[in-house]
Amino acid sequence: MKSQHSLVGERYARALIELVVSSEHVFTLADSVGSDLHTINQTIESNPDLNHALSHPSYSATQKRALLKEIFMGQVQELTLRLLDLLVNRRRLELLPSIETAYTKLLNEKRNTATAQLISSEELSESNLADIKARLNEYLGKNLSLETVVDPSLIAGFVLRIGDQVIDGSLKGRLNNIEKVLLSV
Repeated sequence: MKSQHSLVGERYARALIELVVSSEHVFTLADSVGSDLHTINQTIESNPDLNHALSHPSYSATQKRALLKEIFMGQVQELTLRLLDLLVNRRRLELLPSIETAYTKLLNEKRNTATAQLISSEELSESNLADIKARLNEYLGKNLSLETVVDPSLIAGFVLRIGDQVIDGSLKGRLNNIEKVLLSV
C-alpha cells in the first residue's frame, strides 16, 4: 500500500508531466525537469543546514522561497522553480523525494522505458551486456535502461532488479536458500 506522501507526490508528478508534455520541447524539458528534481533533492539531502531551514516552521514561506531562488535560480528550469514556489506556498516541500520518484516512473511509462539494475560477481563483456539487454527488451516489450554493478560478494552469477521484481541467480543467493532449508528441518 502506498503511503500518503507517495500518493500526494504522485499527483504533483502527474501535473508536472502534463505541463511538460504540453510544451514545445517535450523530451528536452522532461529530461531537464527530472534532472532538476534530482539535483534539488541531492542538494537538500546533502546539506543539513538547508534541510533544517526548509523544514523549520519558524522560517516563513517568503524566506524559504528566497533561499530556494538564491540557490537554484539559473540552475534549474523555470517550471521547476514554479513547482518549488507552489510546494513552499502549500507547505509541501517534504514531498520532493516522492515527486521525483513518481515523475521518473511516469516519464518512463510515457517513453515505454523500463529501468533495471544488473549486479554481477564480475565485470561483464560488452557482448554479454548487449545480449542480456536485447533479451530483456524482448521479454519486457520496452526499451531498457540497464545499470550494471559489480559485487564480488555474490561469488558467481548475477542479481537482476526490475522495479519491485528481483531475480537472484547468484551462487550466494543459492547458498542462502540452502541454508534456510537446512535450518528449517
